Amino acid sequence: MENDEDLDRARAALAAVDATRASVADRLVTPWWYHPTLGLLTAAYLVGYTLGGTVVRMSVLIAFFVGLGALVSVYRRRTGVWVSGHRAGAATRWAVAMGVSGVVVVVTAMVVHAATGLLWPVWVCAGVLFVLIVALGRRFDARLRSELRSGHVVAS
Repeated sequence: MENDEDLDRARAALAAVDATRASVADRLVTPWWYHPTLGLLTAAYLVGYTLGGTVVRMSVLIAFFVGLGALVSVYRRRTGVWVSGHRAGAATRWAVAMGVSGVVVVVTAMVVHAATGLLWPVWVCAGVLFVLIVALGRRFDARLRSELRSGHVVAS
């Protein structure tokens, strides 16, 4: 009799954990403007850093980090949680893909501009970077919610 009660309590506890995971995953609905804003921040950084002088470079760098901080703050306020892209289970590969592709596009823009002096490739790279950030960011979010529901990721 006691074993049946213990088993029932254990099942109820596991059900509560599953419900909490689902609740956290449901709260992690990124606002529609989040990834486009992140994409604009990174694209503006690329253009400013590649084409600007020292003052412009410092300004876009500061603006970039202030913008990132504001995005994180708004996200935490809206959802009540934050999950690092480096600790997101299988979703981490989307965060890594976003970071690596971003670095590749930024370096490409800088190298092409330095070698040719042309402006339009920098703007094309900024557009590509914007699209990559939006697309990969949305893939990251979808995979992260899936990971949270399955219990493979812990939100903080």
